[in-house]
Amino acid sequence: MPVIRVDDDVWKELQNRAEPLVDTPNSVLRRLLFQSVKQNPQHEPEPLSTKTIQFPIETLHSAVSYSLIPIPKKYRYYFPGYKIKFKLESGLDTYDTQVTSALDGTPYGDPMGGVRIQGNLGPWFKKHPELKEGDILRFETIQPGEKYRFYIINSKAS
Repeated sequence: MPVIRVDDDVWKELQNRAEPLVDTPNSVLRRLLFQSVKQNPQHEPEPLSTKTIQFPIETLHSAVSYSLIPIPKKYRYYFPGYKIKFKLESGLDTYDTQVTSALDGTPYGDPMGGVRIQGNLGPWFKKHPELKEGDILRFETIQPGEKYRFYIINSKAS
């Protein structure tokens, strides 16, 4: 792993932007660097102001078996950082969940960390036996970083 040196002003700014007992200098830099990438339309096709996204379920067996929702890479920034808890609402039900499945050593809150929404989704999958591969999940922001609504769009209807 490369080593970098920073001057005192940069170090103080890293400390100011860090969440105590959670962030490392690397995680702060990652957040800052990748945040600028997500705001640049050349690198990130979906703008940060997007209130709604949708994508198909492509691997239904894994999703149902492990009660998870794979997130396409281009939509990763729509959801909170790695392992930051958030709520998903569907109908009258609310599920406490998080983005998981990142490489070892991925810091908590990493905006690029993780590729799946997982946690407490088993009951949702049981309530939706009609879900099939190719069906589209639509997510709407209720409170950015905290609460989202999601529902199924039948692939034949779209």
